[in-house]
Amino acid sequence: MNRFRIPKKRWLLAAAAVVMLLWYAVYPTQQILAFENPDNGELLSYLPVGNSDHFQIKYTHSIHLSDVYEEYMIQDERLFPKRLIYEDTAVGMPANAEAGQTFTMEDGKYILSDLQGSTDKLYLTIGAVKANHQIIFKDTAYSLQDNIGPGETIAIVSRYVNHWTLWKGEKLHE
Repeated sequence: MNRFRIPKKRWLLAAAAVVMLLWYAVYPTQQILAFENPDNGELLSYLPVGNSDHFQIKYTHSIHLSDVYEEYMIQDERLFPKRLIYEDTAVGMPANAEAGQTFTMEDGKYILSDLQGSTDKLYLTIGAVKANHQIIFKDTAYSLQDNIGPGETIAIVSRYVNHWTLWKGEKLHE
């Protein structure tokens, strides 16, 4: 008689639990906004997001020294530009709308909306002096200088990852 024999039902339940745990850890179910090293794809930081979420990249324009907001929508792992908000139409900023776009002014700010197209990846060099690059998501601002580092070049991508990647990655902090 073997006192240490595990009943078949318990063995099957234990095996099922292990399979479920492995699936949870390795199957990509969580959509994130990833901030990656563009050379090797290394995940530097991330924000959990969902389809149709919006985020903004905020920075101080190097010549005008005024704030610029670029708004994007996340859809099916693509980034769709939605609006550009800024205060000056001089160097580097549009002074009117292109076909299909809307150009308005509200509260002293120019708003270029109904932007077209999409991309799977945005490249950004985080300013080291005045730019103060931030990601604004759900009314919270995250400093890219503090989270990743000034002078770093990053790729911003929306993708699905597994929970193992989330556990070992670093979420943006305020």
